[in-house]
Amino acid sequence: MKYRSEIDGLRAFAVLSVVIFHAFPMWLEGGFIGVDVFFVISGFLITRIIFEELDKNTFSFIDFFGRRIRRIFPALILVMVTALVCGWFVLLADEYAQLGKHIASGAAFILNFVLVKESGYFDNVAETKPMLHLWSLAVEEQFYIIWPLMLWLAWKRKFNILALTLTMVLLSFTLNLKFVGSQPTHTFFWPIGRFWELLSGSTLAWLMLYKRSYLTRLKMSLDHVLMRMIYSDKSIANGSIVANLMSFSGLLILISGVILINEGLQFPGVWALIPVMGALLVIGSGSDALFNRIFLMNPIVVWLGLISYPLYLWHWPILSFLRIVEGETSYIETRIIAVVVSVFLAWLTYAVIEKPIRFSRYKYSVTTVAGVLTLTLGITGYFTFNSKGFPSRNIEVGKIVEAKGDWSYPDGLERIRGYEAKVFTTSRSKPNVAFLGDSHIEQYGPRVVDLYQKGLSREVVFVTVGGCPPIPSIIVKNHKKCANLLENFNSVLRKYPIDTVVIGAAFNGYLSTPEHAGGKYDYYYKDGDNAVSLSSAEGIALAKKSFYNFAKELADRYRVIVLLDIPSGQDFSPQAMLNATNKKRPLLMTDMKTYSSPFERYDLQIQLEDEMTQVFSASEVITIRQSELICPNGLCRALSGDGRPIYKDSGHMRPWFVTEVMDVIDGVLMKM
Repeated sequence: MKYRSEIDGLRAFAVLSVVIFHAFPMWLEGGFIGVDVFFVISGFLITRIIFEELDKNTFSFIDFFGRRIRRIFPALILVMVTALVCGWFVLLADEYAQLGKHIASGAAFILNFVLVKESGYFDNVAETKPMLHLWSLAVEEQFYIIWPLMLWLAWKRKFNILALTLTMVLLSFTLNLKFVGSQPTHTFFWPIGRFWELLSGSTLAWLMLYKRSYLTRLKMSLDHVLMRMIYSDKSIANGSIVANLMSFSGLLILISGVILINEGLQFPGVWALIPVMGALLVIGSGSDALFNRIFLMNPIVVWLGLISYPLYLWHWPILSFLRIVEGETSYIETRIIAVVVSVFLAWLTYAVIEKPIRFSRYKYSVTTVAGVLTLTLGITGYFTFNSKGFPSRNIEVGKIVEAKGDWSYPDGLERIRGYEAKVFTTSRSKPNVAFLGDSHIEQYGPRVVDLYQKGLSREVVFVTVGGCPPIPSIIVKNHKKCANLLENFNSVLRKYPIDTVVIGAAFNGYLSTPEHAGGKYDYYYKDGDNAVSLSSAEGIALAKKSFYNFAKELADRYRVIVLLDIPSGQDFSPQAMLNATNKKRPLLMTDMKTYSSPFERYDLQIQLEDEMTQVFSASEVITIRQSELICPNGLCRALSGDGRPIYKDSGHMRPWFVTEVMDVIDGVLMKM
């Protein structure tokens, strides 16, 4: 195939659009459509090459995939190895594990499927994924696997290839339109919603190769009409006006796209027609088109196009690591330096790695080595993911990472079906003790299981729903299961010989801070036809009264214990500790003294404890202060003596801490 330098110029436009969008999104909001331009170019070139080889009867799958490997793998291997090495020193364990997963799926060219389950391309968290950009490479490789096989079969069976291609374009585009609204992330990443872009390039390749004379006649006819309109009847039509109009229109469409399109639109959807049509017009206009020659065939632009692939590979990991190290507020100057470094590394990669390997005389040996190295890298990435990011790289930070999300309830318990609430028991026989509440009572599950397995505990049943206060007349918007909590609890009381009820919940949230209602759920006290928000003092007062009466009434029939809430706040949160470590990267934090220092409890939490203790003191209700084991003498510690966080987040204890330390419920559970 004859080299067309304007296509490299178009590549330069595409990669610069993407790089500017990633580095300075406020400058070029639609720069991400450069990827769509790449898709059209790839579809055009690959299909053109396959057709030419099929015509000559020289097409070979081994040669085709060998060329793809030599073109794509070497630079990709270098970038992924560099990311793994840098991540070892910069990333926390969970981040490094995620990088390993992305490298494994990137090496297997399935990263687009993996990302669908994580987050959208435009989400803030996406900026901290150094291999995020490999999703587009995965889509292209999936196309390279499917399309050549289909073309070869269609060629051998003498199918109408144009009809086949157009049918697939229409099918893929229709599915893209159908799902972009309801499943935007799937449509963005999955090949089924993207193949039409590559196949549009394939269609153009077929037309330019097999309908060239027809296109030339059409172009000449249009040119003749335009010549007569602009000049005179004697002017000779040569197709240049149409070509120039196509080139100008294509470039104008592309420039308009990067300016007008933004991440707030449903993309790809119908909006992807803009970069696709722009790219098709530019490619279809040919090398002689005036604007192609002026803008796209400029030596500097062509040079950028030649290094576009390694530049695409390098720029995002560099910007992503910069975002991880410096946070959201990295300086513009720093990002400019990052882009310059990316361009330099891209040129170096092209000159030293990509070009020599791609055109090496030892193509089969090079192909084999590249394939083996990519496979090895994929295995290494999976091992990194499976090893949870090697938390032992930094023991102190590893302890914090391990604490995040550490939760074992309801392990060791048996579920009782038929309830909307979560009802779990140590045994289905005859539980005597009922635990009622939300996740703050669930966190005692590990200690209950431990005592029961040692033969020290009575039979226990848990009736819980996370985020639902065990308070009558409280309604919770956006959380329907809360309405069933007390109803299911009463059903359990009727069914089993319960003699003891233990109530625990996030009382510090429900009953002491009006701001709590601004969180995940909205809480209201139902007073007749009125609903009073717990974000008001009146709502909190009504909720308190309702709970106090509820517990006292239960105490007339059962032994009732109210677990006063545990201390809570960001001082306990492992994530808050990790956020603080971000400021000390890339060395990672090794000194935990900051988080081992004691701190005082919040006054509002202490006041609520005192109030609840006083209210129940004149009744049969027993109150237990959990805070004494966490904040002795009013001074709290977020870490244990060996440096482990005792909480999994700002308001939940970790299973090991409950099992080893929180013995406040043992007297309730012990066999009589």
